[in-house]
Amino acid sequence: MSSTMFSVGTLLRRAEDTGTEVKLLVQNSWLTGRVLGCDGVGAILDDGEGSQSLVRLDQVAAVTFSRAEMEDGLTDTGARSHGAGSGPIEAGPITVPTQKSGEYHFLTAKPY
Repeated sequence: MSSTMFSVGTLLRRAEDTGTEVKLLVQNSWLTGRVLGCDGVGAILDDGEGSQSLVRLDQVAAVTFSRAEMEDGLTDTGARSHGAGSGPIEAGPITVPTQKSGEYHFLTAKPY
Protein backbone atom coordinates (compact mmCIF):
# COMPACT_ATOMS: atom_id res chain seq x y z
CA MET A 1 0.00 0.00 0.00
CA SER A 2 1.28 3.49 -0.74
CA SER A 3 0.02 6.97 -0.07
CA THR A 4 0.85 10.47 -1.31
CA MET A 5 1.97 13.28 0.98
CA PHE A 6 0.98 16.80 0.08
CA SER A 7 3.43 19.42 1.30
CA VAL A 8 3.35 23.20 1.54
CA GLY A 9 7.13 23.17 1.10
CA THR A 10 6.95 21.11 -2.09
CA LEU A 11 4.42 23.47 -3.63
CA LEU A 12 6.40 26.55 -2.62
CA ARG A 13 9.63 25.11 -4.07
CA ARG A 14 7.78 24.48 -7.33
CA ALA A 15 6.44 28.05 -7.28
CA GLU A 16 10.01 29.28 -6.69
CA ASP A 17 11.29 27.23 -9.66
CA THR A 18 8.62 28.60 -12.00
CA GLY A 19 8.29 32.16 -10.70
CA THR A 20 4.59 31.65 -10.00
CA GLU A 21 2.84 34.07 -7.66
CA VAL A 22 1.28 32.42 -4.61
CA LYS A 23 -1.05 33.47 -1.81
CA LEU A 24 -0.36 32.09 1.68
CA LEU A 25 -2.84 32.09 4.55
CA VAL A 26 -0.83 32.78 7.72
CA GLN A 27 -2.65 33.45 11.00
CA ASN A 28 -5.85 34.64 9.25
CA SER A 29 -3.97 36.98 6.87
CA TRP A 30 -3.26 36.39 3.18
CA LEU A 31 0.25 37.19 1.95
CA THR A 32 0.80 37.43 -1.81
CA GLY A 33 4.06 37.28 -3.72
CA ARG A 34 6.71 35.27 -5.50
CA VAL A 35 8.82 32.76 -3.58
CA LEU A 36 12.48 33.82 -3.48
CA GLY A 37 13.59 30.84 -1.40
CA CYS A 38 12.23 27.89 0.53
CA ASP A 39 14.35 25.63 2.73
CA GLY A 40 11.79 23.27 4.26
CA VAL A 41 11.43 25.37 7.44
CA GLY A 42 10.55 28.74 5.99
CA ALA A 43 9.98 30.65 2.78
CA ILE A 44 10.77 34.19 1.65
CA LEU A 45 7.93 35.89 -0.21
CA ASP A 46 8.48 39.06 -2.29
CA ASP A 47 5.33 41.12 -2.89
CA GLY A 48 6.80 42.98 -5.89
CA GLU A 49 6.32 46.34 -4.16
CA GLY A 50 9.50 46.42 -2.08
CA SER A 51 8.40 44.24 0.82
CA GLN A 52 9.53 40.73 1.65
CA SER A 53 8.17 38.33 4.26
CA LEU A 54 9.77 35.35 5.92
CA VAL A 55 7.09 32.76 6.66
CA ARG A 56 7.46 29.63 8.77
CA LEU A 57 5.99 26.72 6.81
CA ASP A 58 4.34 25.26 9.91
CA GLN A 59 2.29 28.48 10.19
CA VAL A 60 0.87 28.28 6.64
CA ALA A 61 -2.77 27.16 6.74
CA ALA A 62 -3.42 27.31 2.96
CA VAL A 63 -1.73 28.08 -0.36
CA THR A 64 -3.40 29.26 -3.56
CA PHE A 65 -1.76 29.63 -6.97
CA SER A 66 -2.48 29.60 -10.69
CA ARG A 67 -1.80 26.09 -11.99
CA ALA A 68 -1.66 27.44 -15.58
CA GLU A 69 1.00 30.00 -14.59
CA MET A 70 2.99 27.31 -12.77
CA GLU A 71 2.85 24.90 -15.73
CA ASP A 72 3.82 27.70 -18.17
CA GLY A 73 6.80 28.45 -15.93
CA LEU A 74 7.90 24.82 -16.10
CA THR A 75 8.07 24.82 -19.88
CA ASP A 76 9.84 28.18 -19.99
CA THR A 77 12.48 27.47 -17.32
CA GLY A 78 12.96 23.71 -17.58
CA ALA A 79 12.39 23.49 -13.83
CA ARG A 80 11.99 20.17 -12.07
CA SER A 81 8.55 18.59 -12.20
CA HIS A 82 6.53 17.67 -9.10
CA GLY A 83 3.52 16.31 -10.92
CA ALA A 84 1.62 16.90 -14.10
CA GLY A 85 -1.89 17.16 -15.43
CA SER A 86 -4.88 18.49 -13.56
CA GLY A 87 -4.30 16.58 -10.30
CA PRO A 88 -2.71 18.05 -7.19
CA ILE A 89 1.02 18.63 -6.88
CA GLU A 90 2.54 15.66 -5.12
CA ALA A 91 5.42 15.38 -2.68
CA GLY A 92 5.94 11.75 -3.66
CA PRO A 93 4.82 8.28 -2.65
CA ILE A 94 5.22 7.01 0.89
CA THR A 95 5.71 3.31 1.59
CA VAL A 96 3.49 1.85 4.31
CA PRO A 97 4.56 -1.74 5.11
CA THR A 98 2.03 -4.37 6.13
CA GLN A 99 1.93 -4.63 9.92
CA LYS A 100 1.36 -7.71 12.01
CA SER A 101 -0.37 -7.55 15.36
CA GLY A 102 1.83 -5.65 17.83
CA GLU A 103 4.26 -4.34 15.16
CA TYR A 104 4.82 -0.66 14.49
CA HIS A 105 6.64 0.69 11.41
CA PHE A 106 7.82 4.20 10.69
CA LEU A 107 6.88 5.73 7.32
CA THR A 108 9.81 6.09 4.92
CA ALA A 109 10.07 7.94 1.66
CA LYS A 110 10.01 5.68 -1.38
CA PRO A 111 13.17 6.13 -3.52
CA TYR A 112 12.73 7.26 -7.10
